[in-house]
Amino acid sequence: MIEIRALIRFFDTGFVLKILILVMFFSILPIVEVYIYIFLANKIRTYLMISTLTGSSLLGLVISYLSIKSRIKTIKIHINEGEYPENEFHSLAGIFLASFLLITPGIVGDLIGLIILFPGINRKTGLLLTHPIEDKIIDLYEYMKLYELS
Repeated sequence: MIEIRALIRFFDTGFVLKILILVMFFSILPIVEVYIYIFLANKIRTYLMISTLTGSSLLGLVISYLSIKSRIKTIKIHINEGEYPENEFHSLAGIFLASFLLITPGIVGDLIGLIILFPGINRKTGLLLTHPIEDKIIDLYEYMKLYELS
């Protein structure tokens, strides 16, 4: 549920400007992608380019699944040992973002996703993503402790 404090921030013009700049930043990515597609279409056949993009998405799906599966296994081991796996939760969030970028077609997204998959980078990215909901992650940990995880 959305908190009142989050909604009040939308009445701060500085916050709104930051959101709009962020949206503009993310709109640059598709423009760069289209430029790369046009450039590649002139160099290689269109069908080869489409199959390459589809293949990279499929490969991203496999890499994402294996990375997430491994991180979840590590989290479960820590929880079964009674340890709070804070860094693993952050890494998992970073891996989810990298997975989103790897699965969606696009060269730039794939490169950013691969960079985020590096252990230190995915942990820091995940920390940025999970910082606002840190208390909910602790609640999740407490909930997961109640059940035996295999």
